[in-house]
Amino acid sequence: MKYCKSIGILIFVGVVSGCSVAQERPTKLPSSYALPGTTTAVVGIAVDKKGIPLETVKEVVLKPGEKVVLAGPDRFFIYFKNNKAPSGITRYESKSGVVTVTIPKDIFENPRFSEEYKKNKFIRFDYAINVNGKELDPPLIIKNND
Repeated sequence: MKYCKSIGILIFVGVVSGCSVAQERPTKLPSSYALPGTTTAVVGIAVDKKGIPLETVKEVVLKPGEKVVLAGPDRFFIYFKNNKAPSGITRYESKSGVVTVTIPKDIFENPRFSEEYKKNKFIRFDYAINVNGKELDPPLIIKNND
């Protein structure tokens, strides 16, 4: 009987601990910006047990001339939707688990994006991260100063 109580307490503590760990996952994800002193934002691509990519940031916010490095599984690709991409390349395949997208320095002068920038003070690019045929799609936002 003494052991049954001990086992019951251990199970209870394990369940409570497991629940608290599940609740620790942030409900409000951060934005990703270039790391201080650099022109590079880093975005990790996590994958759950079912192979579905997980959100680690809500959006990537860059300035002209900066870049984002997406790192994660050995094989994944990203593609820009609506045939709208910062540098004209709409699909990037990972190399050793890494994809780098560089924002052109003159992006605001590009006639394709200048109206959107004048209207909104930013340019939004919708893209998807594809891992094992499953997708995740945080936006890429280009701003000048903030």
